Amino acid sequence: MHVKRLALAALPVTAVAVAMACYSEPVYPGDQVLGSFRFEARLDAARTTCDASVPDFAQLNDAGVFLFEGTFSRDTDAGTGFFTVQGYSRDAGYEGQVATSTLKAVAPRASCGTGCEDSSIEETLRVTLFSDSQARTLSRDCRQFDGGIPDGSVPGPTENGYDVSLACGSLTDIFLPGTRNCNCQPTTCTTVYTVQGERRD
Repeated sequence: MHVKRLALAALPVTAVAVAMACYSEPVYPGDQVLGSFRFEARLDAARTTCDASVPDFAQLNDAGVFLFEGTFSRDTDAGTGFFTVQGYSRDAGYEGQVATSTLKAVAPRASCGTGCEDSSIEETLRVTLFSDSQARTLSRDCRQFDGGIPDGSVPGPTENGYDVSLACGSLTDIFLPGTRNCNCQPTTCTTVYTVQGERRD
């Protein structure tokens, strides 16, 4: 099974591995942890312009998905938010029940030819966060989500932690060409996934 390492961490895989070797208890930025999720991402062929059979653009397991984990947190005083993957945090914005995190990172790809410099990915994760009661209304299945907010209590802090148990939305990767010595084919393309996140803590 392939576990995809995207621009979700803005460091090379080797740097992430070294850092994780020294990483013990997770510490998340901000003063409020909304929840940690295990995400399943499925290719949305209708919105994908990249050739998903090329490993540069997609790494799917035999079931046609890839898995990743991440944690949403925020600083309620400063009004800032974060999405943490593999011990590294990136900015996230929260508007109502929608969380959005965008990151641009250098990402070498074989389809740009040897010696290509600065090819990159601009990645956006956008999900709607649902409380436990809202998730039950959706039968805990994002395929039941039609864009409207289902019946149930809105997510919020409780004595047992923040009440968020399901995340539904999309992950979009825009592959951008490098600046020197590049013959990227195609020069720019997009891979889109539908994602479902189940709370794991």
